[in-house]
Amino acid sequence: MPNRVPIAALLATLSLAACTDAPTATRAPLAPSAAAPSSSRAAVVQTAAVAWHAQQAGLGHGGLVAGASAQLVRTANGLSYHISTSGLTPGHAYTLWLVVVNNPAACTATPCTAPNIFSPAARGQVRFAAGHVAGASGDGAFAGAVQEGALSGWVANRMLEDASKAEVHLVINDHGPMLPEFMPNMIHSYRGGCSDASPFPGVFPATALADGEVGPNICRLYQAAVFPAP
Repeated sequence: MPNRVPIAALLATLSLAACTDAPTATRAPLAPSAAAPSSSRAAVVQTAAVAWHAQQAGLGHGGLVAGASAQLVRTANGLSYHISTSGLTPGHAYTLWLVVVNNPAACTATPCTAPNIFSPAARGQVRFAAGHVAGASGDGAFAGAVQEGALSGWVANRMLEDASKAEVHLVINDHGPMLPEFMPNMIHSYRGGCSDASPFPGVFPATALADGEVGPNICRLYQAAVFPAP
């Protein structure tokens, strides 16, 4: 049976701040790599609610996202993920970010929050997971997979050490209205199309702020789902 993440735990975190109307986009070197199934360890399937990120509170969004859900599958080889959501603004560019915390026991909050995610003790990583432009319906889904082993991203020399034990977050970032002159950078990077006036979290590393071409839009973290270690 799938393991469902408690709603209270989800709403208590969402530290960081995925669409069917268009195909999922990927990029090298941060594009997810396929995780091949294995019979050596049974797959563990977790489901989670999707909640509005705290950066959306000032825009009138809060609590759970209606009609949205997320799923994480843990295998002997790695992780596969899928998030199906609603409330996206038609014509806006969105990216999905995969957050992996290898040692959640080192975090001072449960689930782990942004300051701890980047600490050496937690051995966390944040990496691009998918991205595209929302269609007219405002509904969408992102999906991908990563293997155990070296995991590129915002922090150097990090890995997905054990897929069965990592805490995982899926975080959607809103890059604002799609601007042709900034495509496809807007759906392939963290700050593609985003101005310096965007509310970038102060705890994010310099590699995050250097990831993408500066533009005129105000970008904000949008929605998120959290999967604790089983």
